[in-house]
Amino acid sequence: MRRTLAELHQSLVENGLVAWTSGNVSARVPGGDLLVIKPSGVGYHDLTPESMVVCDLDGTRVDGDLSPSSDTASHAYIYRHMPEVGGVVHTHSRYATAWA
Repeated sequence: MRRTLAELHQSLVENGLVAWTSGNVSARVPGGDLLVIKPSGVGYHDLTPESMVVCDLDGTRVDGDLSPSSDTASHAYIYRHMPEVGGVVHTHSRYATAWA
């Protein structure tokens, strides 16, 4: 899952959906109350499977050396309250930003 998330973050860059370090993808760990998310402040090109952070559904880091994304609480809230959700994508594309 960490490898897949690192690759998905590269796809965000390739498709012009993010700027700097804003925006991320997370995934629920199947069969557990855990999520995997991008670390805070790490550039997309510097992301590796090993840099991804595992958190519980309260947003507390349980595995990984880096701090989880500043958006972790929002992702965790969705997973806690919507058990059918397996992944969350949060972007800052120019289109979404202009619309907002």
